[in-house]
Amino acid sequence: MSLRRTIAAVSLSAFALGGLAACGGDDDNGGRETAPAPTTTSQQASAIPTAEDLTALLEQASDPAVPVEEKVNLVEGGAEAPEIFDQIAALKAEQGATVQITGVAEGDVPGTLIANAVINQPGQEPINVQAQFINQGGNWMLQKAFACALITNAGLEPPATCAGV
Repeated sequence: MSLRRTIAAVSLSAFALGGLAACGGDDDNGGRETAPAPTTTSQQASAIPTAEDLTALLEQASDPAVPVEEKVNLVEGGAEAPEIFDQIAALKAEQGATVQITGVAEGDVPGTLIANAVINQPGQEPINVQAQFINQGGNWMLQKAFACALITNAGLEPPATCAGV
């Protein structure tokens, strides 16, 4: 699958995931289901990383030379499923893709960010996407659902942690 199709599928998957999260069931809160908000302090919430910080985070997560122990706080759930970093590195190595974050905005939920990103791949036009980041325990990290969608839509074998995401 080409990276352009992959990104279109990821964008659609992220949109679909957002739409599914907004769907409710029959419960006591008026039919709305709400995900628990990430815990942040006012200091954490004000410490929004720059586009350069987030680009460096993605580069570190995809670098096979960086030990997994140093990566576990770069992707949501990374400590429970460190094999996700092998797939993130494979995405970069096998497709030659690089990601540069060009802008960052706070998400609708406290402790979340929406980042404009440009994905570059040799021989193809740059692709603009939005990546989602979450603050957990004072660490900004790539949202697991977005990382899993990238891996899956690139045609790589997703780790078990991606099942049901």
